Amino acid sequence: MDKQVIPPKPRHREADVWFWKHLQMFKSDIFMAQPPKLYRAWMAAMRLPRFWSFFVNDPQVLRTVLKERPDDFPKSEIINATLASLLGTGVFVSNGDLWKHQRRIIDPAFEGGKLRHNFQSMLDVADDAVARLKTRTGAIEIEEEASQIAADIIFRTLFSIPITDKVASDTFHSFRAYQRSQPLVNVGSLFAIKRLVPIFQRKKTKQAALEIRKHLAQLTSHRTDAWSRHVAPDAQATHIITNLDPHTATPSTDTEMVDPGAALHLPVH
Repeated sequence: MDKQVIPPKPRHREADVWFWKHLQMFKSDIFMAQPPKLYRAWMAAMRLPRFWSFFVNDPQVLRTVLKERPDDFPKSEIINATLASLLGTGVFVSNGDLWKHQRRIIDPAFEGGKLRHNFQSMLDVADDAVARLKTRTGAIEIEEEASQIAADIIFRTLFSIPITDKVASDTFHSFRAYQRSQPLVNVGSLFAIKRLVPIFQRKKTKQAALEIRKHLAQLTSHRTDAWSRHVAPDAQATHIITNLDPHTATPSTDTEMVDPGAALHLPVH
């Protein structure tokens, strides 16, 4: 009998640790702070003082949470406040009718096999990364390389520009500055005091978020102008800009383009 193949998973903590040890691990790496049982469960809850979140592994349960019953699993107001300077009120942090309006505009850009049009761009990113890595000598910081590859894919598929483009490069480096200055938890988020979260946000974090949104607003403005002149490339950003909410016949605003653009980079870093 073939040996069972166990998929890779992040490092995890021991089953039981002291609260302060758990907090220290959570601040360092949110996945490392989870007990092993969470990676075996279809769906599990994680409780902290006045904070309750869910960990979902099963694809069908994930579909239920994100698509079939989203109102029963709203995004945390504390997390929203923590990321507000970067994400605004975008689809990754919004709830209720606003979230549904944003999804109705964004979804058509990814339906009906449209993602297949991006495969060549993804392959080009991979080829460029391989060529770049072949020129390196000595130890390589693979996390930084992986972040650059993921960001390059986002820029090429969303805005049709490589990360070597100046605006894309500036945005990428601003995201790295944001990630390094933004803690996963602070006093306000730890005790679920929403009004304290922005107060305890570092100046460097707010400045990096401002720069990111400025860069993305510039990219969005250029794409809107290109579309108005009928020279916009066939890319995800163009589809989202031109889509209308079928319920209200309204398009996305520039802010509604910037907000998800910022959110897409969070997993990258």
